[in-house]
Amino acid sequence: MTTAAQETRKILMDHEFLSTPAAVSITRRAAVRALVVWGLSEAQAEDFELVVSELVTNAVTQARHKRIKVRICEEVINTLTIEVWDSVPAPPHREAPSLDAEDGRGLLIVEQLAAHYGWRPGDEGKWVFAVLEVPPNV
Repeated sequence: MTTAAQETRKILMDHEFLSTPAAVSITRRAAVRALVVWGLSEAQAEDFELVVSELVTNAVTQARHKRIKVRICEEVINTLTIEVWDSVPAPPHREAPSLDAEDGRGLLIVEQLAAHYGWRPGDEGKWVFAVLEVPPNV
């Protein structure tokens, strides 16, 4: 059964990747291509690229050598939603890294760039999502 929200949702990208470190750069490039085709300039796509990179990195860390799914969709005018699925049902954990830590800042970055973000259980795992605003002229 299709809901009204699903009927109005415009999917820009919907791909599945093997959960390896290489998936991060592959997904990032695919996302930028999809966003440029949709109408963003490469400069406008930079925040989206960073959010995709951080969410996919988290998924790869959680679900190593399994599959991850990445979607970018327009559900509300002037916003895009980035969704990343992995097979680990545990919620994402935002850390408070020390100043000299080399990792642990992913969700902090997403929180700063997104209008809002969160997660929901689904498909025998979880979807982590971030909603970013789009310039109104796109």
